Amino acid sequence: MSNDSIDKLVKIGFSEYEAKAYIALLRESPVTGYQLSKLSGVPRSMIYEVVRKLTARGAAMTLRTGGATKYAPVPAAEFLDQLHREREELTDSLKDDLAVLTSAPDLEYVWNIEGHENIMGKAMEMIGQAKIRVYLALLPVTFPALQPALEEAIRRGVRVVIYTTGDIELPGGRVVVAHVSEETLGQAVGLGLVLVIDGEEVLIGEWLTATQARASWTSSPLLVFIAEHHLRTDLYLPQILALLGDRALDIIQEEDRELFARALESHINS
Repeated sequence: MSNDSIDKLVKIGFSEYEAKAYIALLRESPVTGYQLSKLSGVPRSMIYEVVRKLTARGAAMTLRTGGATKYAPVPAAEFLDQLHREREELTDSLKDDLAVLTSAPDLEYVWNIEGHENIMGKAMEMIGQAKIRVYLALLPVTFPALQPALEEAIRRGVRVVIYTTGDIELPGGRVVVAHVSEETLGQAVGLGLVLVIDGEEVLIGEWLTATQARASWTSSPLLVFIAEHHLRTDLYLPQILALLGDRALDIIQEEDRELFARALESHINS
């Protein structure tokens, strides 16, 4: 008797005795309850209750021949096909029933992701699901791992814009390069990426060490908006200040200059 087959039958809802009896019937039938008990190893005290349950499941049939009651299996393919159809119908029905009960998701959740591979996997999954646009800020060293997913998104007609600190090649995409000082670059090394897709999801990852990384993902509309706004505006700041020249110090209020300190220093020192 196949223990593997018994285990699989148990997984779809059979008791161990039911599984043993059904397999025994498939091997030899029709048989009496007494014969089935001997063939299957199910105790005689339990065999008739077991056969009754198999019959109720649609897995066995009762035959009356010559005044004796015998049992035979419903062919395995027929029984399993019927079971599969019933489970599909039940699952579809339950899906509809539970959808009515399910409340709207809490979009304010922020999910934490640990580990380089998990973060990059989530980033590639998001890019693969993008339908309209992808905004991505990263350091050039992070780009190669995401390049295939970004190229595939471009082939699907997705608008891809990358903000980075060095020259990278992405045909069909737009690359915005913000050259920064070595000091600023050193401070930014930990920030691995900021990824926003379709204005609906944001992933922000940072690398604490060469082997330790963490990220946060959310579909909170407010946080997604803030991240996308940052990507599309703040990284243009050095270019805007360069165009303003000395007027930048006149326009920016003194109490706000600390917010722009690095960009102003970069402009003044250039």
